[in-house]
Amino acid sequence: MNFNKLVPLTLALLMGAGVTAWAADESPTLAKIQGDKKIVIMNDLSAAPWQFRDANGNAAGFSIDLDRMIAAKLDVDLELRNVEWAGLIPGLLTRKSDILATSMTVTPKRAEQILFTKENWYSTGVVTIVRPDDAALSWEDLNQPGKTIAVKAGTSAVDIAKQFFANAEVQSYPNDTDTYQALKTSRVDAALNDLAVLGVVQREYGFVSLKKPRELISSDDWAFAVRKDDVGAQAYLDTLLAEIKANGKLEALRAYWVDGEAWKKDFLEKNGGVSEERKKLVEQLGISAYVPESGKGTRMTLE
Repeated sequence: MNFNKLVPLTLALLMGAGVTAWAADESPTLAKIQGDKKIVIMNDLSAAPWQFRDANGNAAGFSIDLDRMIAAKLDVDLELRNVEWAGLIPGLLTRKSDILATSMTVTPKRAEQILFTKENWYSTGVVTIVRPDDAALSWEDLNQPGKTIAVKAGTSAVDIAKQFFANAEVQSYPNDTDTYQALKTSRVDAALNDLAVLGVVQREYGFVSLKKPRELISSDDWAFAVRKDDVGAQAYLDTLLAEIKANGKLEALRAYWVDGEAWKKDFLEKNGGVSEERKKLVEQLGISAYVPESGKGTRMTLE
């Protein structure tokens, strides 16, 4: 069977039936997952609302719910492993993570190492984040000797900083929090990150994004990824993404985690209870067996 030639209807039927009948032939990763009855997914839990530790120490976020949906679709347990961002691709390549399903931008450089899904799950872009007093600056004001730009190691922001701020110094930090602390304490002049996190950054630190000459330095798409030789797993994940786009589940995730406010009370307040909005989303996604807040979350562990 050639997955590159499968028609959408055939793939949809496979998704509905599960992977047990064909995984061993078409995807070594899916065959392993089925054999182990468990999927292992690495993530960097440092970027709310995408993937983070909530006030009770549990994994939460948009991409974490996607991880749960993948496990639920496969009917296997989910083991999440929290690592620094720079360790995600090495973890996949050394088989410490079965797949990557996180807020990872598709780039040509990364595509030399890993195989991205053709379907994306979010579109965003990189912005320049500064202290409020510097809001009137432009990119060119920061692209000068003596200026320092903070980025998170291993992200697409590293290459973007080198391209657009070639005359400034670029400093890499292991996680988002460290980049924001460096900016807060004036050790750097700006930080690059996704527009998708700007709302959280504004609320927690009071930072703003530069608007000159435009707000977005670059546009990018986030997708899932597998090892280069595993087109079977790629096809399976592509079909899952197409399915949750068509049935409205991806939009429901966006409405809760990006457009809504309920997640902040649900996950940022310790033992704050769970909103009706969250309960309805968990039921709609079919992930109650994987979420602690449902009281039934026995099928997910966090290492």
